[in-house]
Amino acid sequence: MLEPNTEKLYQTIGRNIYKFRVLKHLSQAKLAERSNVSAAYISQIECARLHKGITCTAIMRIAEALQVPACVLLAEETCPKYLQCLEKLNFFKEELR
Repeated sequence: MLEPNTEKLYQTIGRNIYKFRVLKHLSQAKLAERSNVSAAYISQIECARLHKGITCTAIMRIAEALQVPACVLLAEETCPKYLQCLEKLNFFKEELR
């Protein structure tokens, strides 16, 4: 069983990867291919079903494939850098439609 703070961080990372992957119109398989991480691992991360944790290498590869800074994948939705990345992807314009 994970510590509550660790579990919350994994949920944040998974939610962020999912959000940026969808904004980039990528399937889990395509993101896996671009990041050299298995699709099963991407799925486990997005659902926060990891028992061994997420490696720094995986976070870096996924961030690079999503074209976002790695710190954004770790950030809460109120983080200024997170919001800047969403703006660059025209997230707010799409949300208003």
